[in-house]
Amino acid sequence: MNIRYRQYSDALHSAGSTDEVITAYLKTVGEVIPAAAHGVYELDTASLSVIRSRSNSRGNWLDLYEEYGRQDDPVLQFVLKQGRAVDSSRLLSDEQWESSGARKALSFRGLAHSLEAPVVVSGVFFGTINLARPAEFPAFSSAELHTASLVSEQLAIALERALHHETTGRRVSTLERTLDRLGQAVIVTTLEGQVLYQNRTALREWGVEVDVEGSPLPGATADAIVTAMSEFRGLGKRVSIRNLEDERLNRRAVMKSYRLSDSEDTAVSLIFPYADGPAARQLPVWDVLTRREQEIAQLVSEGLTTKQISGRAFISENTTKQHLKRIFVKTGVSSRAELIQLIWTSGHANHTN
Repeated sequence: MNIRYRQYSDALHSAGSTDEVITAYLKTVGEVIPAAAHGVYELDTASLSVIRSRSNSRGNWLDLYEEYGRQDDPVLQFVLKQGRAVDSSRLLSDEQWESSGARKALSFRGLAHSLEAPVVVSGVFFGTINLARPAEFPAFSSAELHTASLVSEQLAIALERALHHETTGRRVSTLERTLDRLGQAVIVTTLEGQVLYQNRTALREWGVEVDVEGSPLPGATADAIVTAMSEFRGLGKRVSIRNLEDERLNRRAVMKSYRLSDSEDTAVSLIFPYADGPAARQLPVWDVLTRREQEIAQLVSEGLTTKQISGRAFISENTTKQHLKRIFVKTGVSSRAELIQLIWTSGHANHTN
């Protein structure tokens, strides 16, 4: 039994989806617990209505069981109340079992003995496994009852893994569809610059061409990302703002890259193009800022460093920092990245209106 049980367990954990797990169960469980019919029920935890059921090929016996027997199945009722495996020979007298609806449903396919065990996934009742044998065969033994508990536990573990995988896959698909609807270019990379994901806008307007291994090929966007990632790795920075120029298409943009977390080797880059072509977008006039602060904010929007701004504005770096603090307070932002985005969105509104 140990070798067969190991083969059964390996088959379950090699499966990907919940359907594949259940298929693997139905194909292999007969080697562990011989029975004429095997089935799996997934039940709604609140109403106990059937979500889905699967069985091996013995005459769709679960369909008959659902029609005639499930509402009058003492074996199932015991499993639901006690939360453990049981078979019909240990639960009732022969007369009580023979008069039940479950026994009638099984008899339509020449079956007589029933064994059921609960399947509990992540602490939540998922459903049951169902096994049945003809009357001419012996009832399930105590050892087989114990094995059924082990079998259902392995099935639950495999289903938990598959459900987590499916849930994660659905979330990723939903996120990707959402990002593809954005007019904003979004590129996700490793800190080494390997491209993991680009949304449609990025691919269409500022996409990074990659080789077969996902490594970026030389280009304006790729070069900017590689430089930003080297800042994250070497300087410990968490945010990088760079000018992005595509000389071939005569376009300019600001690229903002964020390191996602210390525990992840990933970063996301957002690209904000200048709508006016090669000329930098002009800062909208905000009454809250002085003319000097407007000038500093404009230079920030071009992706210049504090030192570069100081040189362009002919002021000290400390004075530049003080201007930036006042600009942040007046515009309600907390970083250069937020300021650039505010400038871009405000300028875009002015431009389109």
